[in-house]
Amino acid sequence: MIESNSEVKNSIIYNTVGTFFYFFCQWAITVLVVKLGGYSNGGILSITISMTNIFYMISMYGARSFQVSDIKGEYQDGDYFLLRVVTSIFSLIFLGFSLLFFKYEITIQLCMIVYIFFKLGESATDLNFGFFQKYNCYKEIGISYIIKGISTLLIFSVTLYFSQNLLLTLFLETLILWFFIIMYDFRKLKNKLNLKIKKERVLSLLKICFLLMLYTLILPYLNFITRYQVEKFFGTEKLGYYSAITMVIVVISTLFGSIFVIIIPKISSMHKENKIKEIIKIILKVNFAIIVFTIISIIGSILLGKVVFSILFTKSIEKYMYLLIPTIITSSVLAILNYLSTILISFHDLKFVLIANLIPAVFCTITIKIFIQQYEMLGSLYSLIISLVLGILVVGVRIFYLLKKDETCLKIKQ
Repeated sequence: MIESNSEVKNSIIYNTVGTFFYFFCQWAITVLVVKLGGYSNGGILSITISMTNIFYMISMYGARSFQVSDIKGEYQDGDYFLLRVVTSIFSLIFLGFSLLFFKYEITIQLCMIVYIFFKLGESATDLNFGFFQKYNCYKEIGISYIIKGISTLLIFSVTLYFSQNLLLTLFLETLILWFFIIMYDFRKLKNKLNLKIKKERVLSLLKICFLLMLYTLILPYLNFITRYQVEKFFGTEKLGYYSAITMVIVVISTLFGSIFVIIIPKISSMHKENKIKEIIKIILKVNFAIIVFTIISIIGSILLGKVVFSILFTKSIEKYMYLLIPTIITSSVLAILNYLSTILISFHDLKFVLIANLIPAVFCTITIKIFIQQYEMLGSLYSLIISLVLGILVVGVRIFYLLKKDETCLKIKQ
């Protein structure tokens, strides 16, 4: 059943407001950790987040996009639930082996062990929101995200301020997140879910979503390779400034991602019914909205960028503000690629999604050193922008081909 335009708009509003608020709170934590706990705790948290994000993506397994595009109901709630349990166990095992390999000092290892359970809480939240979306409970998504955002930010700030103990802070932050997952999400869903499980369907999901999982690892890899090369060329301190500004990429991509996941079921239904013109209209509308958002963001950065970043960090960041506009452009190009990839996911063209997104990853890996040597820190963003544009061209051509093919088949049938 296709939602009406007004229902889709309301869904996008609830989902976007809640998602953006929550991830804004998580971003605020990365700012406050330095102000409240010093640069040492800030460094530990940065390493912890970077490391655990990889295993968080393994637990997510790319299943949410497939879950909400499963409009035929081939797989039941219980299948997706067991899948997330299995992939979460995998992520814990892989993290354990990684800690043995990298041999971080004990304080950092303990922070990573605690924080992976926080990330698994976010993974459980993502699964629950797939269920909320299936049962048209979008208001609950917004409320849940706002509650979790406020509570985790408060617990983190208060605990770190009074204890100066990052490990304790992360532990209590994790506890409060899981408290609201159990007391709000699960309670709202308990009378709606069909938790019958068939093991063979879960094995099938593991096989189907494996390519999606690999696809979701590409963005964390791109974040890693750009930061790794900047640190290698310019040192840890300059990486701190670079990361503070380019964090905008994560914020904007999260904002748009919350919108894209709402659109998947609608596009899947339209594709099933061969409503090709309507699909093209949605693609053009969303891309136009991203371009408008980019223009507004660039104007805002010119007018307020220095003031905002100076307040959030220190005045010393002002000499790095030349990175902000290229960062906004990078964010928007990434948003377009992610959106077009989402279209292909809704078509269940999963192999091509992975192949097309590997092209930017490979190109960026090969060229980033050359660009940095030529343009310094800006070079990393130039390499990333060109890489993402290549991905857009490849995915765009594929969508055009598939829609043209569907249109031809429809004419033959008529």
